[in-house]
Amino acid sequence: MIHQKEKSHIGRGAAQAVIGWAMAFLFVFSAIAQDKGASPAVSSSRTLKLTGYTQALSTAQSAGTDGRVIRRERFSLAGEILKNVKFKVHIDLLKNPVLLDAQIDWTLAKAAVVRFGQFKIPFSLESTASDADLDMIDRSQVVNKIAPGWDIGANGRDMGVVLAGQYSIFEYALGTFNGAGINKADTNDHKDLSARLVVRPLGGFSIGASYYDGLYSTAAGAPRTVRERIGGEASWVTDSYSVKAEYIRGKDAAVSRDGGYVQAGVFVLPKKLQVLLRYDAYDKDRSGPGDRIDAYTAGVNWHLAERNKLQVDYLVFRGESGSTLNRVLEIQFQLSF
Repeated sequence: MIHQKEKSHIGRGAAQAVIGWAMAFLFVFSAIAQDKGASPAVSSSRTLKLTGYTQALSTAQSAGTDGRVIRRERFSLAGEILKNVKFKVHIDLLKNPVLLDAQIDWTLAKAAVVRFGQFKIPFSLESTASDADLDMIDRSQVVNKIAPGWDIGANGRDMGVVLAGQYSIFEYALGTFNGAGINKADTNDHKDLSARLVVRPLGGFSIGASYYDGLYSTAAGAPRTVRERIGGEASWVTDSYSVKAEYIRGKDAAVSRDGGYVQAGVFVLPKKLQVLLRYDAYDKDRSGPGDRIDAYTAGVNWHLAERNKLQVDYLVFRGESGSTLNRVLEIQFQLSF
């Protein structure tokens, strides 16, 4: 249970967080209001596009350390270097190593695009979404814990090659990956397989499935362990509301894990003020009793201009027995160009 002292502690942390980020918010909002023009392109012998964003996060919690951090400082440079051949480089100055994506896309047809390099593994709705476009400040527990690439601390990415495309109401991606994570040489001679299929039968509605099959080694010559994932997803997104849900089940060696989430959001003020609710659960060992963690999140997003927004999330974590493990208030400001 949360004691009164802990409640007052999170209250003080929340108040300090609100004051600090309110000042930063007012400053940046005034700058945005003065410049609503389109972001200029970076030019060379060919037209290039430079984009980026910064995320500043403040956290107050009943169990753990409060803090304020610059969470992400990311830049992307993209362009077409040859007809039907595009590239993208994506870095985060706060990561080590800083390189996240380095990919080349060769478009054979709308239904057939070959991508190779380092990029996000095609698995899961939430895992493949940009950090700048997430509805909630954090991804769900199950995506953070067992979605391919997130499970080994590689930001959902790996080195590989993918064939992807769209045809009618179908969108697909099929690829092979090293399985070792980003900016790392392969640790075994096995190539992991990942596949995702999404069907969009109605405007705004989609349903899909993902599959991942791999063998993971912590280092070259280390034993290989089974790393299998299967997931299902559904979403319905309009200008006024959104409903999203996912379930993922994984197997690491002899341990089976699973989890999922259900999330709903509505714009109280069109394209400006959004209110969200989410329930997500994660069981790190399906054969072990009492180790499931449930998370309840209430969020509010204030969209300023395009991808500039202020997000406030309040989370309650509970154990399988129903006991409260932690209460967390998060405030994040995102500035992008």
